Amino acid sequence: MPIRPRMSENEYNWWQLKQLYDKKLFKVLLKSDEHGWLADLSVQRCINKVLQKNKFDEVALLGDLIDLPFVSRHEKKLYDEGILSGYSEVGEIEYTKEQILKPLRLSTKAKISYIPGNHCERITKPHLNSKTQLSRLAVLFKEYKSTEIDKILSFEEFGIDWNRNDYLNWFDKFTAVHGLSLAKNAGEKNIYEYMGSGASGHSHRLNYKPITNRNNPYVWLEIGCGRVRTEVEYFPTGRIPDWQHGFATVSFYKQGNEILFFAQTHQIINGLCYYDGVLYDGNK
Repeated sequence: MPIRPRMSENEYNWWQLKQLYDKKLFKVLLKSDEHGWLADLSVQRCINKVLQKNKFDEVALLGDLIDLPFVSRHEKKLYDEGILSGYSEVGEIEYTKEQILKPLRLSTKAKISYIPGNHCERITKPHLNSKTQLSRLAVLFKEYKSTEIDKILSFEEFGIDWNRNDYLNWFDKFTAVHGLSLAKNAGEKNIYEYMGSGASGHSHRLNYKPITNRNNPYVWLEIGCGRVRTEVEYFPTGRIPDWQHGFATVSFYKQGNEILFFAQTHQIINGLCYYDGVLYDGNK
């Protein structure tokens, strides 16, 4: 089994270290699972307002920025129930850029980092798709004259960085991934899977799981989702999943020669969240 990548101090991201040593503090906001066409815009506006009023050094997008529902075994239900009324692949890409990426970029001067999720992999790993699914993707490839997700979603225009890895790491202390588990104990499973502390999306739940052994304390955050909770193609009609809207923040602090971090989850309820003593309303 592959071991989580480790870095020596001189291999740390120089930009992260410069920010930390200059200010003694490095702050990251993590969000995930917007799902393009199915994004809850009140959640997006709420997070953007937090970014506008607070200083962050980095925003991490942990996958499933797009949905591509037609590359799905649940396509018929999506069509029958009207969830995909007016949908097109090109329409979803343009919607994602205009309604998610552009407002995000305008809300912060922070570095924006990205890693793909399983829905994004419908583009980044096309060999996993069937011939029928590939024919749907061909519409995108022809329209944008590229098979690369960063070019299709205009990452360069929005200043979004993706180094082709499927993880992000800060100071060899905290790792962010999209996530593999949908289980109720996904947070605990991820601590053992990645042998350390970190955060993930994918489960669409908002959890904080701390574990301490005789040597170190570890924590794993499930950071919720940013998509609607009422139009879920693989659930019976009318059933609401046990998902939560939200995001997470991690602050890295230098104490002597040691780097510490403090991580929190933040729930968004009906487009509202309470962050650092202020109520933010994403409904207007």
